[in-house]
Amino acid sequence: MRAATVLPVIATDVGSFKEDIIRGKTGFVCRADDSADLAKTINEYFESGLFADLEDKRREIRDYAFDRYSWIRIGEMTRKVYEQVLRE
Repeated sequence: MRAATVLPVIATDVGSFKEDIIRGKTGFVCRADDSADLAKTINEYFESGLFADLEDKRREIRDYAFDRYSWIRIGEMTRKVYEQVLRE
């Protein structure tokens, strides 16, 4: 993944986004079906250090995503589940 393609996200609070997005570090989460909260969250992003220091933050976001969602990490988690099932 090229650093230039990595961007912070603004997402609504659906599914597991609230657990996956670290407020102010990888993006922001706003309430679903709430346009006023979306507008507030967009403003918060543009006033944040995440926007002000975007070039450095891209690297941190990429590293976080790779650590949490890489195929190596997913494979390790899957292997642990299978090991646990086989022990039981």
